[in-house]
Amino acid sequence: MLQVYSNENITNPEPVGYLKMMQYEEDLQRASDAAEEKKQEILEKLEDDELIDIAGEAFGELFSTKYSDEADKLINWIVKALVLGYHKDMTVRLLLSHLSLEAEKIVTDYILTHAN
Repeated sequence: MLQVYSNENITNPEPVGYLKMMQYEEDLQRASDAAEEKKQEILEKLEDDELIDIAGEAFGELFSTKYSDEADKLINWIVKALVLGYHKDMTVRLLLSHLSLEAEKIVTDYILTHAN
């Protein structure tokens, strides 16, 4: 029996959707790399105390609103944490939880707007 073979390389064809999947994986990696780069930039800003300045400005914004008494409360909580020795356990989220939702929004919106 005589068989005819073509010259096409059919020994290892790429499965359907393979190229799309590979493109998707590359896009995910690029996005991950970009996020890591952005995180590094923010950490560098933190090392340069730039974010501390921005946080200070955010509280300045809070002091200039009707929520200035809440800013005083927040500073009071920070001082308590330092004096009582549990400042290492205090997180930003815990600190902000002492503010009303409106005051928290003012502070976080300012910081997120100016830190990026």
